[in-house]
Amino acid sequence: MIQKFTISLTLLLISLIWLAQSFISVHAAGKSTPADYEVVLAPPAAALPDGGDSVTPMLVSQQAVTVTSASILFLPLVFRKFCTNAFSYNETLRYNLSKINAASAWENCSQGQGIKVAVIDTGVDLDHSDLQANIVSGKSFVSGVSSPDDDYGHGTHVAGTVAAVNNNGGVIGVAPKASIMPVKVLNSSGSGSTFDVADGIEWAADNGAKVINLSLASTGNSSTLKAAVDYAYNKGILLVAAGGNCGDSNYGDTCDYQDQPVYPGAYSNVIAVASTTSSDGQSSFSNQGSYIDIAAPGSFIYSTYYLGSYTTMSGTSMASPHVAGLAALIWSQDTSLTQKQVWAQIKNTAQDLGTSGWDSQFGYGRINAAAAMGTTQIAAATTEAESTPAATATEVPYVPGEILLKLQTGVSVNRVLDQDHLETAEVKVADTIDQLDVQKLEVPAGQEQSVLAQLRSSSGVEYAELNYIVIVQ
Repeated sequence: MIQKFTISLTLLLISLIWLAQSFISVHAAGKSTPADYEVVLAPPAAALPDGGDSVTPMLVSQQAVTVTSASILFLPLVFRKFCTNAFSYNETLRYNLSKINAASAWENCSQGQGIKVAVIDTGVDLDHSDLQANIVSGKSFVSGVSSPDDDYGHGTHVAGTVAAVNNNGGVIGVAPKASIMPVKVLNSSGSGSTFDVADGIEWAADNGAKVINLSLASTGNSSTLKAAVDYAYNKGILLVAAGGNCGDSNYGDTCDYQDQPVYPGAYSNVIAVASTTSSDGQSSFSNQGSYIDIAAPGSFIYSTYYLGSYTTMSGTSMASPHVAGLAALIWSQDTSLTQKQVWAQIKNTAQDLGTSGWDSQFGYGRINAAAAMGTTQIAAATTEAESTPAATATEVPYVPGEILLKLQTGVSVNRVLDQDHLETAEVKVADTIDQLDVQKLEVPAGQEQSVLAQLRSSSGVEYAELNYIVIVQ
């Protein structure tokens, strides 16, 4: 009786396993993709130690399992983890996602869920059908604009590359389940200031962003912008930025000379991204230099656009969000990783282009999402001997009538203004980034340089600088 009961129980278990195996096999993009947990019976033939009167092979999930009348059946189960919900998509994968093997990367359960990516840009179209489901609370730092909604289109395009949703229409992002945090720092012309960008970085760092994408740049090396970058980095955030569009001397973007370094991309705590073409060549506009870290597709990228539309754009701005999206994928796979380990996983699995190893065109190569997601236990990236490149002295565009000031601890603005005989009616504090202790001063337009010289010569001043113009890339 006990033996018959054991056999019946075993057959029931096998039947349940077979049903589960059949149920969790789903079809996506023309191929079968296992979901949740796949049950594997091991070993293929379960032999019985004490023999038996009859032996009946049964096929369960294409593996033979031997059942006899013995009272003991060795049936070890091996669970192999797959996605809780099968990830199927019908969107046409454009060359950029195919080139970085995004579809293969999505098969291992992690598509960016639980990771906030701050898109610090012109804002994001909050009602776009391909973005709305992934958008979380954001903020605007543009004067006179209260909403982080996009009124230019650039930030929406970037956001789509990071995390456009999987809704079988439009486009799909590198990390289609990541959260998009819209931080508007650039106006309806795609322009802003280092103060507003720094303010946006600090806010994103304090409000849960794990990855910050900066598809923008200035040719001015700003102490305020660097302080904001370092603040976010020291909170464990991975910062990714456009490598710059000064690669072609005929290309615009306020470049004063070819391959002019741009910021924040050139800072050591930021991943600077170069742009590649559909054939893995260097995009003509893409900067090269000692600060370039990695490359990603940036030529003719089709993505979301404002007013609910779609468009094709080119620039290192378009390359950067591929890397930000990949960082979100990696972190959603293992939230215990540090940003150095995430960066190591990205760079150590990149497809080497150009000369062997790191080079000034492609950095460590073009990202490979599938390889990065298939890698485990990668050591943290070593700190490269990277310094901020010195830019050739040029006239960097700045916001008229504004100066950024940081004072030494315990020093007041009024004290500095008094000792420099600056009229407080003409020079006054307009705004402050509290966490960075940086103040934005309003000064008479046209007198920026003279006031700057006075402040820099004052005791108690850590630094004073112009509020440089920042533009999209």
